[in-house]
Amino acid sequence: MTSASWHRRSGLVTSVDGGAGRAGGFLDGAMVVAVVETEPEYPDAVTVTLAVDQQDRVAVVDDARTAIVAGPSLLELAERLAEACGGQVVFDEVVAGTEPQPSDDPRDPFDSEIDVATAYVPDRSLVFTRAEVAQIGELAVAVDRPVLTAPLLDGRLALVSDGPALSALEWPVSLQPALVIEQGAAYPAVAVIDAGASHIHTWDADATTVPGAADLAAIVRPLAEGILGPGALVEEIAGIFPHADVAAVRAAIDGAGAGPAALIEALGFPETLVGFLGHGADVPDLDGAKLMQPDHFGHAFVRAVTDASAQMTEIMRDQAEQMRERAEHGAEHVRERAEQRAEHVRERAEHQAEHMRERAEATRVRAEQQAEHMRERAEAARIRAEAAFDAAETFNEEVLVPIQQSWLTPAVAALEAGAAAFLLHRSRRGGRVGTGATAGDRVAAVFGLLLLAGAIANSARFLAPRLRRDL
Repeated sequence: MTSASWHRRSGLVTSVDGGAGRAGGFLDGAMVVAVVETEPEYPDAVTVTLAVDQQDRVAVVDDARTAIVAGPSLLELAERLAEACGGQVVFDEVVAGTEPQPSDDPRDPFDSEIDVATAYVPDRSLVFTRAEVAQIGELAVAVDRPVLTAPLLDGRLALVSDGPALSALEWPVSLQPALVIEQGAAYPAVAVIDAGASHIHTWDADATTVPGAADLAAIVRPLAEGILGPGALVEEIAGIFPHADVAAVRAAIDGAGAGPAALIEALGFPETLVGFLGHGADVPDLDGAKLMQPDHFGHAFVRAVTDASAQMTEIMRDQAEQMRERAEHGAEHVRERAEQRAEHVRERAEHQAEHMRERAEATRVRAEQQAEHMRERAEAARIRAEAAFDAAETFNEEVLVPIQQSWLTPAVAALEAGAAAFLLHRSRRGGRVGTGATAGDRVAAVFGLLLLAGAIANSARFLAPRLRRDL
């Protein structure tokens, strides 16, 4: 999983009797990639910064110790961490464990007279933003203190004295992104406020990256540096000041001599701001400076107008969304009806095509049946013809031939010979009486000769088989 899949989440572990100090060891043992910040003056408050994915699953080292993978959910880890430290763990809206209760010991750091929140209130703060002068008034209302503002570089500078920790405020969107540098008696810190989130670096805190095993450094440090640690903060500051010296900014964050003074110098801010933050000078004299008072009524009016405008925008957005949904619903309904009609037409076409296929198949079957019937009739006729031919041949061989070979042929030959003798005798009658041969005599002579030839042929047909048998 690439570093672009992770984003940072910061939380606070609080306990009594030093239980919060066990957070680093627990996270190290659980192989959770995190930066743990502790301050010796406040042992019962530990800041934990870790990486989560889009599903709020915490980045951990896998069992093979070769890659960073998604582990338990942030809520599950917070519950286990609160149980291990015996206190409360808070990551914005994710809260686990019970809030530590102060003891009767007046020296207890959780006594009602002194707590972590009051100990962390800075004395001096400066803010750089590209907001307009009127929008700086929102900051004055938020801190409930006068704010001195003046143009600086391509934005505006705002100075706050004796105010709360600015990184804990709910910042107006109009002031973001903003760079905040704070310094109290023991609280020098820098923060980038952008998109509702804050990336805070405290110079007095001791930061430890876990897991701390040497063989995991190549896996853990790129994520810790690029997402959780100073590298990510320097990149965010460079986004606000694109012309700043990145190396100088990095040195001011965690290099030799790091601190608010080095960062002010690296960003090109006036040197008089160093004395203001370090309590060595009063509010500096800045060109074009203007003091903004916390106008609660005006702010409330502006907020009401803004809220009304936002509400109207939301109503219009909802109406537009409803119209879009109705249009989509209507389009979906039309599409469904079109699909239904198309499906109906397709089914009818398929039904007609199927009916035509069935009719064609029935016609083909009938044609095949008729052809088969004709073939059968032709075959039957052939068989009957063959049977008749065989019967005729058999009759000829078994009946006629024997008859012809027995008495019929010689009888016919005798009749033909007798008739021939009669006709030949009849044809010579005219010669005998001296009248000459008439036409009838000549016809009788021709027929007599033909009959004589037939008698000779039949005699030969009768005598030929017997002569062949004898030979």
